Amino acid sequence: MAVNGIGKKLRRMADVFQPLLFSRPYLHGKSKYLGIVIAAGFFSIFARLLIPIYIGDAVSSIELRNISGVIGFAFLIIYVSIISGVLNFVVGYGSQYISQKYAYSLRNDVVNHLVRKNFHYFENKTSGDLLSRCTMDIQATRNFILATLSQLLPTLFMIGIAFYLLITLNFYYAMIFLVTVPVLIYLGMVFQRKQRPHWRSIRDYYGSMSEKLQENIVGQRVVRGFSAQNQEEEKFTGTTNDYYSEYMDVAYLRGTYNNLMPLTVSAAASAILIFGGYTDIMTGISVGGLVAAINIFSLITAPVSSLGRLIVFSENARAGIGRINEVIEPEDEEIIEKSDVKFPKGSLGFNNVSFSRAGRKILKNVNLQINPGEFFGITGSTGAGKTSFVNLITRYYDPDFGNITVNGVDIRSIPLSVVRTSVRVVPQEISLLSGSIRDNIAFGDREASIESIKKAASLAMISDFIENLPDGYETLVGERGITLSGGQRQRVAIARAVLHVPDILILDDATSSVDPETELEIFKNIKREFPGIITIIVTSRESALKFSDKIGEIEHGKLVEVSDISEVLNIVGSTFSESMGGSDAKIL
Repeated sequence: MAVNGIGKKLRRMADVFQPLLFSRPYLHGKSKYLGIVIAAGFFSIFARLLIPIYIGDAVSSIELRNISGVIGFAFLIIYVSIISGVLNFVVGYGSQYISQKYAYSLRNDVVNHLVRKNFHYFENKTSGDLLSRCTMDIQATRNFILATLSQLLPTLFMIGIAFYLLITLNFYYAMIFLVTVPVLIYLGMVFQRKQRPHWRSIRDYYGSMSEKLQENIVGQRVVRGFSAQNQEEEKFTGTTNDYYSEYMDVAYLRGTYNNLMPLTVSAAASAILIFGGYTDIMTGISVGGLVAAINIFSLITAPVSSLGRLIVFSENARAGIGRINEVIEPEDEEIIEKSDVKFPKGSLGFNNVSFSRAGRKILKNVNLQINPGEFFGITGSTGAGKTSFVNLITRYYDPDFGNITVNGVDIRSIPLSVVRTSVRVVPQEISLLSGSIRDNIAFGDREASIESIKKAASLAMISDFIENLPDGYETLVGERGITLSGGQRQRVAIARAVLHVPDILILDDATSSVDPETELEIFKNIKREFPGIITIIVTSRESALKFSDKIGEIEHGKLVEVSDISEVLNIVGSTFSESMGGSDAKIL
């Protein structure tokens, strides 16, 4: 049992350094700088610890009335202090350089993994939580690297050199030192164990605060429109109070620990003073060694106390690493590589396709064929599965059963990068960047010419509006396009989708905020400019369905009817007609 207990304690001590193992891949190529910082740290500490020795020698010189010796040691102290200061600057600057390079590499890796996650990964994640992982958690691991280089290694050097110097002064001084260090380590382990759960909670509450803050900033019009400021303030205050409470628990533990550390060191220094003073009185030994020993203990008080902060950084970093690992693990990632494979030309087919999410059947045994050049309209009630239908075409998700083909080729056999560049989607929720209109239309193609951008804008019936703006295509649209109306945002998104000729164009309720006349002109432009592509319109608007060559209705996960528009005109009392309002559907 005793062996097991010791093993657990050793594992806890090893856990403190877990972030160092995590950081190794991100410190690749920094060996030279690490070597310089470590060497500078060693010699800086050695020089700093020579100062108490020289002070002790100066005191001995005073006892011997040796004024030249006192002056000599005084100049030595100044000289060594300058050397120690220069080396300490190298340690500080080098530590910052290495830790910032580490954070740079880790941040890029996290973002690279994040943008490759499939849609399943984001279903149970909030943007505030993910933002916290990309910022606060990475910063926590960077702080640990910085603390290790600028505090831990110098402190370990200081402990080793101090022990050597103390044993040269007096064997018993060194023994007092050896008793003191394990006590300090034990206090650190207790502190580490008690604060561990608090740091994880702090991370989670920070993510919740970020999410609520983002929701209120982005949705400020909704909040004000419903006079919900007080309600939102109460929600945010509740999360803030939880965050505050956890941090105060950590502050209490930290305050206790930070007082126990110097108290322990002071007790050791007092023991040396009593023992050394007694020895000096009884034997007449010079007090210079006693002064040097006390100064050494005084000098190590602050660095050894900083080990407490290192444990804080370690716990903070370990909590952050756990959350970062959830992002950088390869699970739930899409493999998107550039490919020279061409997207097949031909009809789009759904062959007995079924799809479910979170255990709920969304699409059931869907069979369908859409030919090149056709406008295919999809309608259905809210939540019927229309968006899931188009998400399968883009391979945001894959079907559970059946397959989707283009010209007979299963789209799962086509490289994902080819599918994403060939199938263009304008989603229900338009997402615009906070840059210019030009940047938004050319998103994904930095080399797009202004002529091609203007042509796409003209096709989307937004060019006249843009050209009448003071800054034209360089007009900034604000975060998420807040300076544009809903219809303007939709038309900018359509221009972005048709900047290059797609093989399949999907408009998922993408003209809901556009007036019917403009909508019709957009459809005509698409049909004229891209006569051979497949266009899928997801909508409940009668005006959009009128333009479709075929119409399908999804109800309860099933594609219950596929008809030519001419057939629909003659259908009375069909499921489609009922969904479109009975007799009103006759005029389609």
